[in-house]
Amino acid sequence: MIPGKTLTYHVSRITTKSLISNLRPHGNRLTSCYNPCIAMTKRIALIIHNQTYAEPKLAQLKLPAADAAALAELLRDPIVGNFDEVELAVNSPTAELRQRVTGLFQRKHRHDELLLYIVGHLLVDEAGQVHLATVDTHLDTLAETALSAGYLTDCMDRSFSRRQMLLLDGGCLRLNSIEWAADMRPTTVFKGRGYGRVVLTSVTGNDSMDEGQETDLTHHLIQALQTGAADADGDGQVELRELYEYLRQQTRQTSLRIYGKHEHFILARNPYHFIPVQPIKWDLISGAILAPATIIIIGGRADLRTAIGLAGLLLLMYALLYLAPD
Repeated sequence: MIPGKTLTYHVSRITTKSLISNLRPHGNRLTSCYNPCIAMTKRIALIIHNQTYAEPKLAQLKLPAADAAALAELLRDPIVGNFDEVELAVNSPTAELRQRVTGLFQRKHRHDELLLYIVGHLLVDEAGQVHLATVDTHLDTLAETALSAGYLTDCMDRSFSRRQMLLLDGGCLRLNSIEWAADMRPTTVFKGRGYGRVVLTSVTGNDSMDEGQETDLTHHLIQALQTGAADADGDGQVELRELYEYLRQQTRQTSLRIYGKHEHFILARNPYHFIPVQPIKWDLISGAILAPATIIIIGGRADLRTAIGLAGLLLLMYALLYLAPD
């Protein structure tokens, strides 16, 4: 490895996308929160969308009308989601999904922002364990053919990332007569160690195979990202708390839990956020020019150093006042 090439690679990465992605709106101006450690981190997303089931009884369930491909494009869009990597797994078997989930959370840094978005059905077995149904799931062998909530939680717990986002859109089918307990609800099942994780779900509960309800979480989420409607405070960022308040007005099943000390999970940007340009303060510019010139005319060459110092001071004041909000 040639040291010069390695240095060039890291410098180019820091000075282009990293610097742009670390610009954050503050009031009516942009400020940079650039941090060398955070700038080198990534935003990675995995979208799991289960549309069909080989199990005849599962095939009777209504499926969420979700456009996972459109959501993936929005997350890839540098103006909206600004995710570095977005994987889309549609109707993938359980073994493949286990590998993809492991790859999402494995070998990640502390500040990497990881998003796992799931569209499908949760199944609660006779023992009260929660599983995600996949294309090759069979009801008589859930432990082997379904993606268990315990496995997902374990992958998140073992990850070094402390910026984990789990969004779940779908239905939940109980295969027993056990009533919902507080520790069985989706936002609680995926708690794990509960540090640096947010869980947002819109799950309908079905008591039988013959009944099914749809949720429109993904549909409303796409609209929120396309229009920026979820940016309630107008700061240009769609934070998950804002998104939750927006989605709660659209679908009543939405619930949110944030675990750990990190409360600000940014999912996307508002594509229509406008930052007004500061007007030029001509009075300060004219003062920076005329004041030193007047000193030179009155005092002569002896006061040239004083005039230059005064000009520099006035220009510094101009810069500070220009950057300050009105």
